[in-house]
Amino acid sequence: MASLASRRLRETLDEIARNHPDKYTEEQVTSRLLDAWTLVDICHRVRGLVQGMPGLPRKLSGFQIFLRATEQVESLRDYVQHFRNEIPNIPFTSNPLWGVLSWTPSENHTVSFTIFSGNMVSGVYGHSLVFDKNALKYPAELKLVASDIEVVLNHLSEQLEKVKTCISEWLDQMQQPKIQRVKVRTMVLSFPFLEIKPPAAAV
Repeated sequence: MASLASRRLRETLDEIARNHPDKYTEEQVTSRLLDAWTLVDICHRVRGLVQGMPGLPRKLSGFQIFLRATEQVESLRDYVQHFRNEIPNIPFTSNPLWGVLSWTPSENHTVSFTIFSGNMVSGVYGHSLVFDKNALKYPAELKLVASDIEVVLNHLSEQLEKVKTCISEWLDQMQQPKIQRVKVRTMVLSFPFLEIKPPAAAV
């Protein structure tokens, strides 16, 4: 799911950049914000899963690196979870409620774009990407900022792939029958509805 959301996010953001400033659609923008927050939620849930995985050594380097590299996800997830109670307490100067999404296109790393969700009203602000004049590029390729909490989404995708590889290798080494990797195609079942006709009335 994470790889799908990440790929879809990158492909459509590149398309928005190509069609800027007039030919991108609101559906493209909304769907990409959805994918960005989906990545945050997936990462939060993976963090919980790996920490609760039976037998997984807590000192495993790939495990520790993943938790440290994705720590900001928890703050961002907590911010979203408490929308209901915290909206009245949002300061006058703040990011848009759903944040700002900034990226640099795959074809051109010398320009950046920012999706500023919501209305541009007084007190609401958002940061774009920072350009490295020495390297002549943007160090972060894809970033989500909300409540002044920054998450570099391309790094998030990389960390999810790395922890997946780390755990897969550990499972192969352990060869435990209680924990098995699923290597088959996901089943999709069909349940057709068959209408049962009542018996004909006796004449």
